[in-house]
Amino acid sequence: MSFGFHPHSHYTPATGWRNYVCGLYYTFPNAGQLEKLYLPQVNLQAHTSILATTSRTVLTQTFANPSDVKGIKEVRYTFPLYDGVSVVGFTCHVGDRIIAGEVKEKEKARAVFKEAVARGETAGLFEQLPDASDVFTTTVGNVPPGAKATIQITYLGELKHDMDVDGIRFTIPTIICPRYGKYPLGLTDNTATTAFGNGISITVDAEMSEGSFIQQIRSPSHPIAINMGTTSFAPNAEPTMTKASASLSLGSAQLDTDFILQIVAKDTGVPRAIAETHPTIAHHRALMATLVPKFALPSEKPEVVFVCDQSGSMAGSRTELVQQALRVFLKSLPVGVKFNICVFGTRYSFLWPKSVTYSQQTLDEAVQHVETFNAGYGGTEMLQPMKATISQRFPDIPLEVMMLTDGEIWDQSNLFDYINQQVHESQAPIRVFSLGIGNGVSHALIEGIAKAGNGFSQSVGEGEKMDSKVVRMLKGALSPHVTDYSLEVKYADKRSEKRAEETDDDFEIVEKVADSLSVKLGLEDKSEKEQPKTISLFDTSVDLDQEEPAVQDESGEARYSHLPKLATPKVIQAPQSVPPLFAFNRTTVYLLLGPDAPQMTPKSVVLRGTSEHGPLELEIPVQILDIPGETIHQLAAKKAIAELEQGRGWLQDAKDGDSGQSVRTKYPSRFDDMVEREAVRLGVQFQVGGKWCSFVAVEKGPRREKEKEAYEW
Repeated sequence: MSFGFHPHSHYTPATGWRNYVCGLYYTFPNAGQLEKLYLPQVNLQAHTSILATTSRTVLTQTFANPSDVKGIKEVRYTFPLYDGVSVVGFTCHVGDRIIAGEVKEKEKARAVFKEAVARGETAGLFEQLPDASDVFTTTVGNVPPGAKATIQITYLGELKHDMDVDGIRFTIPTIICPRYGKYPLGLTDNTATTAFGNGISITVDAEMSEGSFIQQIRSPSHPIAINMGTTSFAPNAEPTMTKASASLSLGSAQLDTDFILQIVAKDTGVPRAIAETHPTIAHHRALMATLVPKFALPSEKPEVVFVCDQSGSMAGSRTELVQQALRVFLKSLPVGVKFNICVFGTRYSFLWPKSVTYSQQTLDEAVQHVETFNAGYGGTEMLQPMKATISQRFPDIPLEVMMLTDGEIWDQSNLFDYINQQVHESQAPIRVFSLGIGNGVSHALIEGIAKAGNGFSQSVGEGEKMDSKVVRMLKGALSPHVTDYSLEVKYADKRSEKRAEETDDDFEIVEKVADSLSVKLGLEDKSEKEQPKTISLFDTSVDLDQEEPAVQDESGEARYSHLPKLATPKVIQAPQSVPPLFAFNRTTVYLLLGPDAPQMTPKSVVLRGTSEHGPLELEIPVQILDIPGETIHQLAAKKAIAELEQGRGWLQDAKDGDSGQSVRTKYPSRFDDMVEREAVRLGVQFQVGGKWCSFVAVEKGPRREKEKEAYEW
């Protein structure tokens, strides 16, 4: 038995994660097209630990080859990264063989994997699909008749603020628990038989921060058993109001509807900062600061352009949702703004050649125009209408772009790069907000647009109430632009605290995160370098045909050894630039505090900004977690890696500590490779997969002779 990887031979559009099912399937030709047949899932166990607004889930799925006589040569496993979750662990059991994944540089991971397959060993490669950034996939080979395959995935998520209950919302979607059988024309047409097996077990342990307590834990989707005061890890511990546990058990191994859990706790929107110590990396800590902002500044009178998807995929209920959203948007605009409507598909058109002043007359024209929407613009091309919208803006007032789409496009990266360049690099007063329409929206797309555009994203499904979301999104677009938010960390050590008690003085050290971006280049000590020996131009002992000896390289990072060496900053912030703060929208910022950061206790983080109405400031006390962990470290690393992949991150702002010159301008030919190297370093150190890192899993232990396969295929 072996695992094999086969790159895609064709390129498909980056569709929403709901267009992929989590499971094992094989393909076979039928009437000229490949048809998917899913193996039955006989058991599913999900165990989630929620800490404040983060979740860590261990998902264990067992699948079976339903045939007692035929083996399966090759099956593909897919895991949709729903709601932007990040995979941090991967283990597979087939029969009595166990393989565990570890993150390596992508090319190294492929090489290790191919070598193991060539030796006839069990191996697996788990990597991000090149054409869909919200799907991870691996290929499993040679599943014997009647054999069971168990795959265990560990993934992390950030939980969204649930406006319905003013709490946090945790979801396991139906795509994690597929039905058994064929999916010939798309997942929604599935009429296959129900998976057989032992069923589903879902356990969620929740723990809130100090100063909060859990008021209610409920599921609007399923009947659950609840324990208030304790978790499943320690059911007999002393009960506390900050802990609760919920569990669901079902007889069949499938979900008919998304499993939704709502946790209502006192002050979940109140600013929190939590610090975690890494269990294995010495003197390394990670800090998470999160808040749902609550402040009011006078609204601005910007230019607002609604860019509306009217491609063929928007037909029917999705166009009705766009029309409904636009009616609310248009009737909520304040007097004094300029506005316009752009409709796009394979082509695009504007209601007016240039944005017009909002009045009763222009409102009536716009409302009449919206009624003509019919999803008749063909395919989806977002980049050109975005370019046209930005190029014809009024340069003397801010531009707010409201993108309404069902999120199905061919190439996300070009769109992200363009918006990133216009918003971040040009420093123009432009923001882009995205409203995802329908149940199949790609969160990677709408969240990527909003991140690149300094806005935020929301999504509305068929039949869902949207008025409050639309109004709040518009309020965000009308809020003043604040682009200079910065973070400081205040530390207090025991000696300082003792002196402070004796003298009544407040001893503390304040470190500005931005100060960490001045880094040392060329780490070798030139003073201790030996003078190089003279090299003869004719040396008879030299063998010009001899190959250079192979470098021992476990992680794949040796491929970057030719690049200029760069010191790691004492503190890495992710995102590197604190995003604009909007009411009703949770903002989370992470700090990776390396061994060179002050080894004192973080006391608080201070968030500062400036507006034309006065300075902005918030100090958030830090809660130190008692037990070392990896969750906050891995969420921070994932955020930092994603920024590097999107052309942002700390390296873009890094400067040579000696000359003050930016690293980017000093090494223009090497800079892209240096960015990739840093993403790989973070991925390997904290075991987080991504664009340049993959999980490779090779069977550990004594090597066995390849088994003779006596059964048919």
